[in-house]
Amino acid sequence: MLVITILRGKFNLSVAILNRRKKLWLDIIIYGIIGVIAVQFTYFQAISIGGAAATTVILSAMPAMVVIWDSLYKRKFPTRAEVLAVILAMVGVFLLVTGGDPTTILVPLGCVAWSLASGAVFAFSAIFPKHLFKMKIDPAFMTSIGMFLGGLMTFPLIDDWNWLPFVTEGTFFNVAWIIIFGTVIAFLSFNAGLKFLTPEEAAITAMTEPVSSVIISYFVFGATFGLIESIGIILVLTAILTPVIFAKNFS
Repeated sequence: MLVITILRGKFNLSVAILNRRKKLWLDIIIYGIIGVIAVQFTYFQAISIGGAAATTVILSAMPAMVVIWDSLYKRKFPTRAEVLAVILAMVGVFLLVTGGDPTTILVPLGCVAWSLASGAVFAFSAIFPKHLFKMKIDPAFMTSIGMFLGGLMTFPLIDDWNWLPFVTEGTFFNVAWIIIFGTVIAFLSFNAGLKFLTPEEAAITAMTEPVSSVIISYFVFGATFGLIESIGIILVLTAILTPVIFAKNFS
């Protein structure tokens, strides 16, 4: 990603902006540690304890965290569109993952704790970088530098330096897939959208993750979903469109 940023001519420009206001370098480091590494680490921890389905349901509270956090920071009440969109997104994800039956998911306490932590740091990553984008820092530059610096900070936490398990064909492919698609492209796409969207809109839009996973599972793996899951998909998509609808009809 650093090479791509350099080839696009954005690396030197972003560095020059940061050097003019050197305190912003600290913000880049903070973003790398909390906004990138902590988001991934807490997410993987939650999945390892309670599974992807339970983690996804709990993480559906993330847009609400963003709205509350941003409202407190700006000392303003959330708009009706934001509140409605958050409710639609949370209910939609719940129906999509559980099929309307909450007893289908038994959530260990550790999964709840790590999922809420993941939601909190994800909310942070949706709000914190906005001032850097206003300073014309390139999203690709910030994502790559954030990952690089944040990754360096995790090295002291590594207990086992045996790389041999990653060398096997299946493991290498799966880890590479997570790195490229689940981390690099995912964070880059989110930051690119965050440059144009409000933190609330970006957080609600990110709730398309469970929807896309269900749709991909349907076409790729032949998975099926019923009426309740379909309603969940519609609610999440409606949540994304709600701010736009309100802006056009009620502004």
